[in-house]
Amino acid sequence: MRKHFWIALGLTALLAGSAAAQDVQGALRAASTALGMNDMKSIQYTGTGWQGMVGQNFTPGDDWPRTGLKTYTRTIDFDSMSSKEEYVRSQGTYALRGGGLGFPFLNDQKVTSMVRGKLAWNLNAQGQPVPDLSSAEIRQMEIYLTPWGFLKGAMAPGANPMMVKRTEYDERVTVVSYLALGKYRINGTINAKNLIQRVQTWFPNPVVGDMYIEIVYTNYKPVGGIQFPRFHQHYDYDNGPPSGNVSGGDHAFGLESVSEVKLNVADAVLTVPANVQGAMIAPVRVTTTKLGDGLWLMAGGSHNSLTVEFADHVVVIEAPLDEERSLAVIAEVNKLVPNKPIKYIVNTHHHWDHLGGLRTYVHEGATVITHEGNRPYYEEVLHAGLWLLKPDRYSMFPPEEWSEGYVFETVAEKFVLADDTRRFELYKIEGLPHVGGMLIAYFPKEKIVVQADMFNPGAPVNPNTRALYQNLKRLKLDVTTLVPIHGAPAPMSALETAMAGAK
Repeated sequence: MRKHFWIALGLTALLAGSAAAQDVQGALRAASTALGMNDMKSIQYTGTGWQGMVGQNFTPGDDWPRTGLKTYTRTIDFDSMSSKEEYVRSQGTYALRGGGLGFPFLNDQKVTSMVRGKLAWNLNAQGQPVPDLSSAEIRQMEIYLTPWGFLKGAMAPGANPMMVKRTEYDERVTVVSYLALGKYRINGTINAKNLIQRVQTWFPNPVVGDMYIEIVYTNYKPVGGIQFPRFHQHYDYDNGPPSGNVSGGDHAFGLESVSEVKLNVADAVLTVPANVQGAMIAPVRVTTTKLGDGLWLMAGGSHNSLTVEFADHVVVIEAPLDEERSLAVIAEVNKLVPNKPIKYIVNTHHHWDHLGGLRTYVHEGATVITHEGNRPYYEEVLHAGLWLLKPDRYSMFPPEEWSEGYVFETVAEKFVLADDTRRFELYKIEGLPHVGGMLIAYFPKEKIVVQADMFNPGAPVNPNTRALYQNLKRLKLDVTTLVPIHGAPAPMSALETAMAGAK
């Protein structure tokens, strides 16, 4: 009897599991039919919208600044996991505050990015392919985040989706969940009309850890033989009062209107260029250039740092990109200046590409020097949520001191670091459209100014360039050399020449 009982119980569980699997497959088939995608192999859609410059807000509490997308076309082949994204972005009527290097866009910019499986690449201004392998996973995930990609991924062999039901906004919905690329949890919400109304996932980010990404789909209309929605994408949480997070950035992309939709297009399967097929992600490289006694430029990538030696400690200016870059710079600092701790890490501004390695220095025991307006946001960053997808040292071995307030020195207008051997000064830049709370570093002995994102020789003079020039005059700094966080040092005369020739 006992044996028969356990056999019966096992059969009951098996049948229940089979029924649940049938339920979720039924929900997926109903959604596929409602969307009109049962025979879809590929899709191409063209429209207009906007793009948020993620991680580049003017102040931490602002939303990501936006540019308009005058034209936007995306072509996806689902079997080959190919995607080609083409758009022209224009500043248009959107606000000029915030944004990345080169923002605001004085001229329209054409962008073309592609992925096929584990290989990603972009086209440069000359139309030549440039490998971008580190972007492959996020671009694959963007395929799964579309309504059609989500359903195809859920119905693929081995996906093993699971399903729950719940009430959202007084409507009973179905939520289907599975792992994409074998590691990223992706959820799709299906409404009572069997339409996908939201797809969400989490993706590793060096500033916020497991970053929340979602696309909300509304206003479905019949276009090109299918039901096509309006897109509204978030990067990071869209939290509001009373318990909102400090960061205001969340709106990343919107496709406001669509002019054409094509199914099963002939050229949807991308051919990977030869130089992309053989490409590898280059290892982090740090090259040092001595700028003066106890002063070095730490270059070798898209972003620079500086090492400043004092009598019994070291100061590093800027912690860009991510932990890997910071660890490489720290290793080089320890070679240049052995047996002296890194006591301070100076941060020029809060944009994510300049902030991504900050947690690494705090883990090393450094105190953060930043503008006073950044402190609440940085406190949030230093105890951000989950870091399970790509843990950093700070999340695995968290220091105690941050919670006791020891890791910050803040700057209002001016801050001086000095001892008997060395002195440099930090100043806040006024009237800068790029970002609030931007700091520059001035070395009186060497007559050097360290600046981020405001001037590059040969680039058009923009409002940020003008702000730098005006502030150097306002502060009456005696400058012979400008050392950028991006690019190579340039003489002050290059800025003066650029300003003289600007309209």
